[in-house]
Amino acid sequence: MTRAGSALLGLAMLGALSSNALALVTQPNGTAVPIDSKNGETQIYTMLQNREPGVDWQKDSNTTPDVFSPLCGFTAELVLRQTGSSLAVGWYNVDPTRTAAPTTAEIYQVIAAGSPVGTKITGASIRNDTRYKGGLIGFALIGSGGFSSKFTEKKWNTVCTACSMVGPWIHSVTYISKSTPNAFYVGFEDGNSTASSFGNDGDYNDYVFFFTGLTCQGGGQSCDIPTNVGACRNGVTECLGTGGTTCKALVSPGQNAEKCDGVDNDCNGQVDENATCPIGQLCSRGRCADPCGSEALCPVGQSCELGRCVDTACVGKTCASNQVCRGGSCVSPCEGIVCPGSTVCSGGICIDPCASVICPSGQVCQNGACITKCDCAPCSTGFSCQAATGKCVTTGCESLSCGTGDVCQAGSCVPACSGAVCPSGQSCSVGVCKDLPPDTSGGGGGGTPTEPEIMQGGAIDTGCGCRITPSPDRQGALALLAAVTLLGLASRRRILVRRR
Repeated sequence: MTRAGSALLGLAMLGALSSNALALVTQPNGTAVPIDSKNGETQIYTMLQNREPGVDWQKDSNTTPDVFSPLCGFTAELVLRQTGSSLAVGWYNVDPTRTAAPTTAEIYQVIAAGSPVGTKITGASIRNDTRYKGGLIGFALIGSGGFSSKFTEKKWNTVCTACSMVGPWIHSVTYISKSTPNAFYVGFEDGNSTASSFGNDGDYNDYVFFFTGLTCQGGGQSCDIPTNVGACRNGVTECLGTGGTTCKALVSPGQNAEKCDGVDNDCNGQVDENATCPIGQLCSRGRCADPCGSEALCPVGQSCELGRCVDTACVGKTCASNQVCRGGSCVSPCEGIVCPGSTVCSGGICIDPCASVICPSGQVCQNGACITKCDCAPCSTGFSCQAATGKCVTTGCESLSCGTGDVCQAGSCVPACSGAVCPSGQSCSVGVCKDLPPDTSGGGGGGTPTEPEIMQGGAIDTGCGCRITPSPDRQGALALLAAVTLLGLASRRRILVRRR
């Protein structure tokens, strides 16, 4: 708003603008904003078209987030100014116990008054500022020259007591950047308001700032999407313009090829199917291993079928593709399994979800997702930053280092195996589920697989005690698997004969 156009506008003016039905932000008098003031100024939509083609100036405008968690690498840039006033912008600590608006002395300047468009501060670190109290922050135009301070937290702005819905006037709108992670645009109206008049034209182009290195409360945390399967369940919380967060998946179905790691990498509901292993080995229990037989025995209670160890009661049993056979019954893969420590159940086995995840610099893997290290990002409620690992851990565990096989719970180290229930053929040892020793008694733990056994019923074992009937076009692949397996076993016997 220009200096000449900064004269206070009454409720009648705002009422005339209420036809802006596309906007999400509504003033206490019912006016939908922001609007195109058509006053010859550069409007906020022009700026967004040039910088953020995917952001809609009306549909994506909102009053939230209005408070933020600072990350490392904070920057601030003045990207639009259409006013004759000269005001600075700064941040302040959010205090839930506060009963009055922050004073000018409590707002810490980041861009000075009178700065031209394009002014940008970089390398600043709110997190390392001695004035930062460690929680959320808000932003404000710093009042000067007859202008009062305007806050992103609308509760600190002037209250309209004459409005149909009594409440504070909205002096800023927020846009979440779609092109830059952890970045937001904040547009301010600088004119003073009263109990009965907003005193602004409602286009929010007086001062528009672009802030990076911020997230909303609860943003940037690892999360789980229960409606997805496999690797597609892993996500990171992302800010919503309407408030709160959503869990954004890091992997899309079919994006990744299947690997022998115990993870449903392609998110099709099956684990390790068609995973490639070296010649002579099979994918079993999330790793490539020699086929079971006379030289690779199964543990007590299991028998060799199709080159893999399965519960003896499951030999010859076929289950649906989303089930496994355990104790002679087809069940959901993780039914009844309680994995120890930080391992999780996947496809009927306990795995470390971060075992094969490589995160970029400044990030750490937590629950299978790469997230910003906690020295640069906030932890959610009930968790605190563990500097040694860069991960958010249960409060009370952040300064505690437990020994091998132990985990921290409620501030104390306890055996990770306590209460664990491992999959069939495994037991918990030193905090992980490990294969039981082979049955050397000759009671059925071995048995060299023959080609008819491998091809029995035209089914292939998935490594979890489950037999899946393949489609006709996989018969050739099964025959190849049988040949490779027998070739590997024959080679091993020849080597042993020579050694004898």
